[in-house]
Amino acid sequence: TLVDWEDDETGVRVHFQRRDGTRVEVAGNCLIAADGIHSAARRQLYPTEGDPIYSGRILWRAVSEAAPFLTGRTMIMAGHQNQKFVCYPISPDHARQGKALINWVAELNVPDWKAPKQDWNRQVSKERFAEPFQSWRFDWLDVPALIDNAETIYEYPLVDREPLPSWTKGRMTLLGDAAHPMYPVGSNGASQAILDAETLADTLVNHSNVHEALMVYESIRRPATARIVLMNRQNGPEQVMQLAEERAPNGFAQIHDVIPRQELEEIAARYKQTAGFSVAQVNR
Repeated sequence: TLVDWEDDETGVRVHFQRRDGTRVEVAGNCLIAADGIHSAARRQLYPTEGDPIYSGRILWRAVSEAAPFLTGRTMIMAGHQNQKFVCYPISPDHARQGKALINWVAELNVPDWKAPKQDWNRQVSKERFAEPFQSWRFDWLDVPALIDNAETIYEYPLVDREPLPSWTKGRMTLLGDAAHPMYPVGSNGASQAILDAETLADTLVNHSNVHEALMVYESIRRPATARIVLMNRQNGPEQVMQLAEERAPNGFAQIHDVIPRQELEEIAARYKQTAGFSVAQVNR
């Protein structure tokens, strides 16, 4: 684990502690702290920040074998802000055999739950969440069967942190979830970390002064990711699901009767632009 670091005009020296308590020093040009939502480096910059902020919602994730649904290559999102189910196939090998290995996420609003620490290794039983989804049997997808067929289910709270006023100190800077943990909306958890890395690589190549390079990187990425953190709290592009729930709680025949096409396109375009996913940005 990271203990601390020190730097000067010649480089940075980073101190780690092993599980047996012994310590080791590693020297380099700069320290890029990409150590996740519980970042030790971030904690040293902001020692009073505290735990991640719980949204009141819990996610359960698993994979299940099942028959292909819809095109066999489709991702679906069903429900609304307080109850949601997302799934998509992930295995070409299964598809070649006429089967599907489906990655899925179930989400429920649990505002009074004392949130456990966010952890990808927290295994739970389906009884924790399955009952509200028992009626979700469609002619193209059987959600209760997907839940039943999962061998292992992982639970973690939907959390983020407030945007920071700074990521960089000397020859150290933050990257990815260490810098800007956000709700996993719009596939942005990993995507924004990739954009961080691209920007950081560019600035390190184009600036001989390491601290200057890190500050340029931060000046580009910190405002951009702060906007996404805040937008994801409003459900990002998934807000269309909540709009449908609020405007037509008893269902509808055509989505455009509930949300006009222009409104849908504007919501999508606005989020793509903010997240860096517009066609022009991606083609760059």
